Amino acid sequence: MDIHKAKPWQGGREFLKEIGTIVIGVLIALAGEQAVQSLHGRQQASEGESVLKEAFAREVTNAALREAQEACVAERLATLSSIVQRGTETGRLPPVGVIGHPSFTPWTVGAWEALVADQTVSHLSRSKAIAFTAIVQQTRYLSGLSDREEDQWSLLDSMVGPGRRLSDVEAQQLRVTLAAASDSNLLMSRTSANLRDAVKRTGLVDPSEFAAAAKRAEAGRSSAAICQPIVAPRPAG
Repeated sequence: MDIHKAKPWQGGREFLKEIGTIVIGVLIALAGEQAVQSLHGRQQASEGESVLKEAFAREVTNAALREAQEACVAERLATLSSIVQRGTETGRLPPVGVIGHPSFTPWTVGAWEALVADQTVSHLSRSKAIAFTAIVQQTRYLSGLSDREEDQWSLLDSMVGPGRRLSDVEAQQLRVTLAAASDSNLLMSRTSANLRDAVKRTGLVDPSEFAAAAKRAEAGRSSAAICQPIVAPRPAG
């Protein structure tokens, strides 16, 4: 049986030529792999931005709703403060009807954690990654602030009902809660406006969405309980 031995290189030039061919082949293979990975990364980033676009559009709607009701919340708090002040002077709360609550909306970008987990965020440009992260952080802050505000208004709901005695201790608690709710209203309004502007700067959400969200929020303003007059409850019997 014939055994074919490897043909020895004839001189250094042939050796270098052979090595060069191998190196070029490896470089071509690596370049091809990097091109595929780059294409996949761009596609993954594009799909991630589409998901964020939907989430950011919801936050634009939330911000518009808050802006439309901000004055209503401030006016309601002023009315309740006047009621507590009169109650402190007389020792009694008057009959108080439903006071309403500020809009309680889900401030969250739930898709963000998934985009971080599957490394989609790593394929975004540095400027986009920073901008999107800042927006997500703002929504988290708004979510916590909204929960706190809802608790404050739940305490204020204790004023609702027929006229009754008002102790000094309860009056003081209501005054503290009203002050905290006023701070929350200011923070919610400012932060949600900043969030809306941050989303707008990304260019991810179409400009028409902002105008449409504001129009919807303003249209629903009159039907919101917080924007309607307090109607005293009917006497029992």
